[in-house]
Amino acid sequence: MRINQENVTFEDIGHWEEQAKQALDKKDACFDCTGVRNADSALLALILRWLSEAQKRELSPRIVNLPEGMWSLAKLYGVRSLIKPYCHKE
Repeated sequence: MRINQENVTFEDIGHWEEQAKQALDKKDACFDCTGVRNADSALLALILRWLSEAQKRELSPRIVNLPEGMWSLAKLYGVRSLIKPYCHKE
């Protein structure tokens, strides 16, 4: 699943939740943030839920090009170590 929106906020997250669910239903376990420049904690929460669901489905999750701001939020919320093993730069 690729997020092709520069700014992702709480107002947008419902759309992306549905996209994430559909992607996992198709066994697409890549969460591509290449288009994201700015996001709030709603995106981080979505990534954590998506990651958990991908693991439950025994998929091999990958998070691609997580924006720098997400790293700061992940550190702030104490979840950086949960997502780091799945993150890749492309």
